[in-house]
Amino acid sequence: MHMEGPAAGDSAWAEAPLCSECAPDDGGVPADDTVLVTNHESYHTLAGVAQRPYDMSANPPHLLVPDAGTFTRIDGTATDGGYLFTGVPQGTTYYLRRNRTVVVTDARHVEIGTDLLGRPDAILTDIGVTPLELDLSNLAPWAPYGSAAGPSSLELVSGQLDVAGDVYFYDEPLAGQTHVTTTQAESWNMGLPFSVFEAARGDALYVNQLGAVDAGALPNGNALTSLTVVRSVELAPFDFTPDGVTPLPLSGVMQSVPTQALSVDWRLPEYTARAAQIHPSATPQKPLLVVEAGAHRPESGWVSYSGTLLRLELPTGASFNFTRLLSYGTPFPSTWARVGSAVYPFRYRDVLPDGSGRTFSMSFHNMIVRDRVEGLAAAPLRPRVTPPRGLTIDGLDANVQRQVSSPSPVVAWLPPDVGNPTGYRVALHRYDESLGYGRASLQLYIHVPGSTTQVRLPPGVLLPGSIYFLLVTAMDVTGHDVKSRPFNTLGGLPQGTADVISSFFTTP
Repeated sequence: MHMEGPAAGDSAWAEAPLCSECAPDDGGVPADDTVLVTNHESYHTLAGVAQRPYDMSANPPHLLVPDAGTFTRIDGTATDGGYLFTGVPQGTTYYLRRNRTVVVTDARHVEIGTDLLGRPDAILTDIGVTPLELDLSNLAPWAPYGSAAGPSSLELVSGQLDVAGDVYFYDEPLAGQTHVTTTQAESWNMGLPFSVFEAARGDALYVNQLGAVDAGALPNGNALTSLTVVRSVELAPFDFTPDGVTPLPLSGVMQSVPTQALSVDWRLPEYTARAAQIHPSATPQKPLLVVEAGAHRPESGWVSYSGTLLRLELPTGASFNFTRLLSYGTPFPSTWARVGSAVYPFRYRDVLPDGSGRTFSMSFHNMIVRDRVEGLAAAPLRPRVTPPRGLTIDGLDANVQRQVSSPSPVVAWLPPDVGNPTGYRVALHRYDESLGYGRASLQLYIHVPGSTTQVRLPPGVLLPGSIYFLLVTAMDVTGHDVKSRPFNTLGGLPQGTADVISSFFTTP
């Protein structure tokens, strides 16, 4: 799956130098008043990492240079290595924009590529869901959704392709069932559309069964369970071209999996105490502890999702120290990463400023800590970074609803009182009635370095007569380089994020 980055389109691959205009000994950095923007996708496989340039010609980047409250647009020239921009003096801070993503930087060379899993030469289809033909035996006794034993589920994961997805049954297996034979099932790929499986290239799948296991008791004495992998089978490499009609045949004998212990000391009160910093209306939801697999990770961090190993959910608003020795199943090779995330989501509510009196409500994963499982177990889990403080729009408190007077307002904040952000991400959301009541759509991401605490929204982003809100995320990510490599350094571990949310604001 993609890390967050510029929106993708059709691509064409060609081996090319990063910058034909650069001097041989300048480290790939353009000279004088030029800026080079490149986009190389890094594909991670068992054999290593392969980089390929990404063709941006369908949606080329452009620069916006701030100028006394406005912006001067600069378009680039396509080169073998990317796009070259001239007329940007050394030391100038500019906004690099491509699609709905902006990076604020003064770097002379910006690489906006992302990390992916799987072979770079994999053939991508346009199919996101495929029917299945299942013949799986030796399952752990099936526990239907809603049963006291907790829900069983199946997940598909590939170590060769960017494929991972749950199995959806049209008719769920019966309680206690240990052999499933059916064509009444399908799977959605969580990342890109499905790739073509080629046996000659070793393309295969794991089929994992997740089930509930005892996780002790809550402070009130109620039983607690977690979901983990309890059975698995690794299928032999096979040929299959997803077409949305032909079922993908999956047949095998499920086997028990090795287990690993995870010691957790989660200081939940340190999260709930921050609710008002997120927004005056913020209320804590269900804390979530997840351990995920990551195939073929680089040593520097985490590339992408490759299956769930553990999922534990605590009660809504839990605010106690959660200390526990947990256990989770590990069907994958030891070379795969095991990355844990401690997530505390909060719900945001605000009255729509349209005179209707209706309330908009949405949950966000507002405070997250992520690290390799060894790191999670090494010290108490507490916020690595807390929400930015003092959010304003054109100098006025962003917690108060108002109409903005500028078509390009300035969003500003103060650094968090815990943590040292390596960067901030400003997300602009627009309430959109056409999507259905209570729905908002992302309009723009703006990434800025950790030393920056204000940004001006680019022109043309705000539409007239519209309703918006902002979400500003403080990011403390190991090795994060917002200025030069904003997206393929987002996987560094350990990392933490925390959000602050504005109230609604409107445009005239």
